[in-house]
Amino acid sequence: MEKSKLSDHTFKKGKFITPWNEMLSEVTRENSWFHGRLPEYFWIGLIIKFYGRKAGLMKCNAIFRILREEVPGLEAPRFSMILKLDISIQKGLFEAMLMIIDKKVFAPLTAIFTYTDYPIFSSEFQSSESVEERIECINSLLKEASDHQTHFSTDIRFMVLYFHLLSGKLQMPSASIEAILEYPHLSHEDEIMRSIRPRVRAAELILLELESFDAKYLDYFWEAVSKMSDCELYYIDLTESPPDSEIYISQVKTILEYYTSLLTSVSPLDNKMLVLLGITTYSYKRLLELVEHNLFHTISGRGITRVLIEDYIMMKYLLKHETSHSDIWTEYQYYGIGQYKLIFERYRQSGIERPSSHVSYEYMDMLVNEYKDKEFIDMDTSYFNKQNVRLKAKDVDEQDLFNYYYDYDSAFEHGLWGAIRESSLVKCNSPSHQYHCIPDIENNQKLKSVWDDCVGVMNKTLSVLEGIYGLPTHLVLGEE
Repeated sequence: MEKSKLSDHTFKKGKFITPWNEMLSEVTRENSWFHGRLPEYFWIGLIIKFYGRKAGLMKCNAIFRILREEVPGLEAPRFSMILKLDISIQKGLFEAMLMIIDKKVFAPLTAIFTYTDYPIFSSEFQSSESVEERIECINSLLKEASDHQTHFSTDIRFMVLYFHLLSGKLQMPSASIEAILEYPHLSHEDEIMRSIRPRVRAAELILLELESFDAKYLDYFWEAVSKMSDCELYYIDLTESPPDSEIYISQVKTILEYYTSLLTSVSPLDNKMLVLLGITTYSYKRLLELVEHNLFHTISGRGITRVLIEDYIMMKYLLKHETSHSDIWTEYQYYGIGQYKLIFERYRQSGIERPSSHVSYEYMDMLVNEYKDKEFIDMDTSYFNKQNVRLKAKDVDEQDLFNYYYDYDSAFEHGLWGAIRESSLVKCNSPSHQYHCIPDIENNQKLKSVWDDCVGVMNKTLSVLEGIYGLPTHLVLGEE
């Protein structure tokens, strides 16, 4: 199936809806291929695996004929539906199946559907295979069929689709049906299969509208197989050689020393320069933390990258809108100090002392009063100048920084699940465990380094200062 682009999605009520979910009902976990449908059609996979593709598809077709004759009202070839049939019908079906396939084919399933709960099935297909052999077969097939787009998975999905086509429940254009019916007669190496396989998978998805899932059966299946093997944990280590960061940090510090000297000796009361240097120095100190504490591959490193981006965007925003404000630099300062006042006033009003807190409330209050009597400082709870970071990034032509970096790093700052999954969970490689995740309490999972991106944003920040105040040639980054 061709992957849809973002532009193919429909945007409704703040949500991007996939083309398939726009056309069909949303595919739930219970209806997903691996979790919801493969357990139902596992028996078809066993036949194809045991006899090979060509003979396996033929034997599946022969069994389908029996199902249609014995149970004409069968909704779908789901194993849960077969196991719900009357005992006498089940026995007749299984005996007829054994005229087509060897009992060894379904023997692995007796490790799941045991005699205690499913006596008819278990007694018909019990074999001399050990429990270990049956479990190995189940795990092997689960792994091979876990990806819904493999040749093997598509073979299983074709047989499911074929059952519905034979029953007449699924209506399709004759040209599409003719192409799909060529599927079992062609080799996967045939060029035409490149176009037929996606048709098969797309048509099989439509069946989700016609079939209902059995949650109890799925729970039973996965609980049984999950107990058959131990976790096989693996993690991704994306660490790289440590960057030569000390030289760069030293260069940035030298540049900031130059601008600080310029402020103190030439323009000590220049409010604009103070704000721009204050923002840049804050970015520098965050970058310094990254280096001194070796946070390149950490969650905290992503928070640092996010701050550097936001600082840079804010600098450009303030400069762009400087002429439309009487004093945007003072406004910006009072906006931030107002946030400090709000926090302190909440604390004061609560009447509860928090001496062990990392927040120094009394010092905050001193900082607020440093500017002017706090009774004359308002507290703005909205974003500065009523625009959030996304809008500010768009305003200053830095949408790429927001779209590709800031939004990603924000997921780590807010503890969104994508960030949690990437940084704090490791994968189990066992298909019988549904490739589930385990908390990374040993801290084995390492993220990609943020160093290059941090340097890139810091360079942009310094270039803003250079554009306004200039910089001696010997201090320009990269110059000797």
